[in-house]
Amino acid sequence: MTEKQVDSPQKSDTGRRNLWLLGGGLVLLAVVSVCFLTSAVVAGGLVLRRIVANVQITDRGRLEIPATPLSGEDAPGVPDTGSGRIAVVTPDGGLVTLRPDGNDLRDLGSPGVRSQFPAWSSSGAQVAVIASDGTQTAVQVLDDSATPDATELYASAINPPFYLYWSPDDRQVSFLANDRNTIALWLAAADGQAPARKIAAGQPFYWEWTADSRQLLVHIGGLGAESRLAFIDADGNAVGDNLATPGLFQAPGIAPDGRYLAFSQVAGEQFEVAVQETRSGAQSTTRQLGLAAMSWSPAGNQLAFISPARQRLTHVGPLQIIDAATGATRTLADGQVIAFFWSPDGKSIATLTENSGHSTPGAALPREFTSAGRANSQQTSEVLLDLAIVDVASGQSRTLASFRPTDPFLSQFLPYFDQYALSHRIWSPASDALVLPMVDDRGQPGIFVVSQEGGAPRRIADGVVAFWSWQ
Repeated sequence: MTEKQVDSPQKSDTGRRNLWLLGGGLVLLAVVSVCFLTSAVVAGGLVLRRIVANVQITDRGRLEIPATPLSGEDAPGVPDTGSGRIAVVTPDGGLVTLRPDGNDLRDLGSPGVRSQFPAWSSSGAQVAVIASDGTQTAVQVLDDSATPDATELYASAINPPFYLYWSPDDRQVSFLANDRNTIALWLAAADGQAPARKIAAGQPFYWEWTADSRQLLVHIGGLGAESRLAFIDADGNAVGDNLATPGLFQAPGIAPDGRYLAFSQVAGEQFEVAVQETRSGAQSTTRQLGLAAMSWSPAGNQLAFISPARQRLTHVGPLQIIDAATGATRTLADGQVIAFFWSPDGKSIATLTENSGHSTPGAALPREFTSAGRANSQQTSEVLLDLAIVDVASGQSRTLASFRPTDPFLSQFLPYFDQYALSHRIWSPASDALVLPMVDDRGQPGIFVVSQEGGAPRRIADGVVAFWSWQ
């Protein structure tokens, strides 16, 4: 594999995008039309319309984690799990998969091609990836094997794709791509036997597949008359009526058994998180004071969400749980939760917060945003995060690690964690460990496995992002 520059096809040539820390929490600058990975081609360069800001951290510390892999008895706290495989984007843009112990590495990449945000099929047999060779950006499906076959589903030099999500039956790959002055949702047969089809357009754009892979629940647009919260058929021929007037949120949710939906809606002059029974239309609601980011338990009808405790244009805030059957709401974790991820067994939730051992960062609002959605002034900075595990039944929490995340994880994955949680997994299939991209004590990016039982994170590979297979 030839050496390649790490860069994102969504990334402008103005430099790295950053998140904005304010008042001890990670605050995403959100305007009425909060955008999910909204892209535009500006001045000959592709620029993401992202939430961007300056970050300053005082009393900066470094994460002292091993710079070299540990193995066997030298790796305390690492679960003895053979479950699943992990897809890794290497620092030079390559793509590899390997076992959780770091062995059985398979190189799925190609020379001169940069890979991004690989997504596993539910069977674990294939990986879909966004691949760029410098002239065009494509959606490819690769067999996870020693001699992978690549199937190209879509490619464009003008309207590059930037996010992808398998259908539950593994027959289709849905993805977003630039589309003139907006973005479009495409569906492509995973075997490449039929051309990709554009079925909807608008920005921002979030969705979840139904379990039977026949429909998608979409949230298109911000606030206003053009916003949509409706089901669309996978063939693109039918669009349902709006379920509600969409409020301040990103990805909608469908309970595992399909009985309930979750979204934010406008209620008079305020917003509320709504859990709606699909047959009767009955709702239970909880008032929200800012944005809301939500996710259903994989194992039951419990909805977790975060939203600020006071009026702020961010989703960062306490973690709460709604019991869909009773409508009862309880707080599971106080504080400024940036993102959260359900374990596959539904017993635990992993949370990410700003590292509590450092002083509150000074924060400055970004200067005026350009029409491309980027800040005129940008500044890179180290951000330290705390990883904790919360027991859903008891509410007890344990901090497992404090770490500096890689830039793609911080600036591209975390702001949209609720959408990515539907398509990309950081938990092991056995719910006993997580995989995270960290910057080590030498400033090098690596992929680390963190056991839910505690112990030092174990480095298994060099890399900037990584995702666990579903089984």
